[in-house]
Amino acid sequence: MLIFNSFYNVITIPWQILKIAADKRVRKNHSLEHATVNVLEERYGRNLRIGGFAYSNGFTLSGPDLPPPYEVLDAAREGLYRMRQGEVDLALHPRCGTSIAAANFLFSLVFVLILIFYRHFSLINIVFAFLLANIIAKPFGILLQKFFTTHPDVGDIDILDIYGQTYFGFPFEIILNPNRTYFIKTSYVNRGFRIFI
Repeated sequence: MLIFNSFYNVITIPWQILKIAADKRVRKNHSLEHATVNVLEERYGRNLRIGGFAYSNGFTLSGPDLPPPYEVLDAAREGLYRMRQGEVDLALHPRCGTSIAAANFLFSLVFVLILIFYRHFSLINIVFAFLLANIIAKPFGILLQKFFTTHPDVGDIDILDIYGQTYFGFPFEIILNPNRTYFIKTSYVNRGFRIFI
């Protein structure tokens, strides 16, 4: 199973990253997603358990540490403002899924290369592939973010609103799903016209 997963990752992860890289709107919303989380973590002074996902018309944030919607919306607007003022490093986040994908890809690639060149499967090979992938995954993930999955020029993006996503309703939502989920809707401004997606 490990061998199959390794070959699968070597093929699919680059394809997924290239798919994101080809859609500038997704990349810009990914940047804004990171900027929002970076601003929230600055305000709280710690890492927050928050995950996100970018789309062409906005991004979602979810997790047990996600603050109320008015704080998230304010952080998104601050992140957008600061990025427009030149703080492009807000577009990068060290715990991004791109870095996790990079680690999986590197582990799989090293493991497949070991199998090809040494032609045997051993615990030492697995440990070596795992250690090497984890050592270079973070800088490799940041490079992937910078050049493929984010786009720091967000001058043509506007934040429209924030929407909560509930699945069970009050009071069951708190008991059954303590993680909040918000969708921050954006629009793309092109030549003076706002395009709603």
